[in-house]
Amino acid sequence: MREEDGNEIVQQTLARLVVEKITGLPFDKASATVGPLAINYFSVVFSVTANTSMGSQSVFVKIPKEDLRQRSKSIFPISPADRRMAEDEELSLRTLDDQWHSDDLDVSWIRLRGVFPHYNAIVTDAVEGGDAFAVFRQMDLRRRLGSKKDCLRLRGAMNRLGAALGRFHQGNARNTVFHVNESIPKLEWYCQEIEASVRSSRPSYVIQALNSISSLEIETVEVPTLKGIDIRNVLIDKKDKLFLLDPGRMKRTCREADLARFIMTYRILYWGSGLFLLGLRPDSQSEESFLDAYYSNSVPSSPKLLSFFLIKEQLKHWHTAVESLRLLPWPMPLKRLIAATYVNPYYTRQLAMELKKVI
Repeated sequence: MREEDGNEIVQQTLARLVVEKITGLPFDKASATVGPLAINYFSVVFSVTANTSMGSQSVFVKIPKEDLRQRSKSIFPISPADRRMAEDEELSLRTLDDQWHSDDLDVSWIRLRGVFPHYNAIVTDAVEGGDAFAVFRQMDLRRRLGSKKDCLRLRGAMNRLGAALGRFHQGNARNTVFHVNESIPKLEWYCQEIEASVRSSRPSYVIQALNSISSLEIETVEVPTLKGIDIRNVLIDKKDKLFLLDPGRMKRTCREADLARFIMTYRILYWGSGLFLLGLRPDSQSEESFLDAYYSNSVPSSPKLLSFFLIKEQLKHWHTAVESLRLLPWPMPLKRLIAATYVNPYYTRQLAMELKKVI
């Protein structure tokens, strides 16, 4: 049986179970519509809409997968790693439902509707909204053309996101000490992997620079961080209400881990477009608005530690970009050109900027 056929059978079976769970009616009596199956790097997803006499309900079905870039695209079998991803996300969504209190800011996490362990499936409400990654880019472009309204909208949205995250962290915070030397081995691994793939001396310099501060200890705040804090996991509706998706695994560590994750996805707002190659970068004051709002709810700030975690995120992003480029079925000369003109220069500049603040 082809992968596509097997996945379609699983989708049809799962869709029937989902409709029965959310409506209490048999699938055939719910006038249900099942959306197309989409396969991403780390999940298989589809939507379901059920229409009954009580109204319409739309949900989103997600089946987490460890990494589908080099694996079979089949939903089954479910690996132990796949199951851990689903269990971690379910726990995160339940925790956020109890501890995330930002309805007054119009910033909320998507609501969990149920799980189907046999299929490793997570069901959440579906919301209407555009991808914030694309919408923020359009706002920023119009800001550049003189639109004060879009400038204020972008900065306001970033401000609300910062305030909401700060509230969540502050409600679950405790003081700790961050030991730089404990993170050096992982960063060295990233550098070695990058250096083996690109023609750049920057990774070696980063290792040397970080080793020079390996004995540094920084007083900070430990909070429950979320692997999925990422602008690409945010939807924004027509009233500028923000919905966060896919929280991923929750882990207690320095709050700067979440801040750096989110900031780096904001900084690559133009990634994938020709505008990025021309040097366009998103509004720096919107990033400052995010941080100002965050620290107004979670004090004190720690600029040096934030820069350290930004370096970690930059290395992760660079490594991911190089690996993704390697897997593309493009001619090698084209891939080398993209790496040399698009990928490597950007991360080299980003790392240089943050290293100055740390060393």
